[in-house]
Amino acid sequence: MAVFKEVRQLRLDQLVLSPQQARTRDVEKGLDELVENIRVQGQLEPIIVSPASEGDRFEIVAGQRRWLALRRLGAATIHAAILDHRIDEVTAQAISVSENLVRRDLSGKDLISICTRLHHRYGSVKAVAEELGLPYNKVRSYVKFDRLRPELKTLVESGRLDIKSAIRLEDHYGESMVELHKLQTIATALAEMTNAQKAEYFRAMQLDRAGGAPAAVADGTAGYGRRAPGAVRQILVTLRTDEVELLREWAKEHHLTQDAAAGQIIRAHLRRHTAAVRPKRGA
Repeated sequence: MAVFKEVRQLRLDQLVLSPQQARTRDVEKGLDELVENIRVQGQLEPIIVSPASEGDRFEIVAGQRRWLALRRLGAATIHAAILDHRIDEVTAQAISVSENLVRRDLSGKDLISICTRLHHRYGSVKAVAEELGLPYNKVRSYVKFDRLRPELKTLVESGRLDIKSAIRLEDHYGESMVELHKLQTIATALAEMTNAQKAEYFRAMQLDRAGGAPAAVADGTAGYGRRAPGAVRQILVTLRTDEVELLREWAKEHHLTQDAAAGQIIRAHLRRHTAAVRPKRGA
């Protein structure tokens, strides 16, 4: 386990960027604001460094953007917390992740990368969660990223699809070939859904796999009920207190969330209404 040997000022020319920096994307994003903040307030937090392989140089483990900001300001030195020994690349990346998590500026793609690497090392989701201080369920989702088909990986990395939904889609389609545009359509629809709506959508997909739902659910062309996924919208419904209680009881009896229960009741009424109106129009 790495421990800090000392905290002191280091010359900027003593520092090199570690190739294991966890943050590899959007490094320059918001850097102008950080430069201005450090110019006014000074450097409030030390960066983390470890001894480099040569001479009196050090590798930046965490604090890449603060280092870049001070370089832009023309500073000669930087406040640094120095680890007592040189560390391996996975440990360096884990420290970088932990520091960035505290600062809330790490991308989902970076988290997936380090969780996967640590899982390869430890072979345990629990060990990775404890190492990074992340929830177990979140780490479990991240380490499943490797088994996604390339199209789903691309959608997750681009931010168009959350990792949990991607895993459920992968589980549903299995070895089946699915065209990219179809997955893109589903991803767009899921992005507009509430968590309850997503849960209902995937329940419908499970029913289809068991032969109990319309085939359109499986191919993503009419996945939410009988409508196209892109047509799903969230609405606000106002009920009296006694009506809310009735809805709550009905949802509990049918093992549904209140959102899903309300959706089923409304759709059932609309289907009955449509069935009653159609014969009149044909008369």
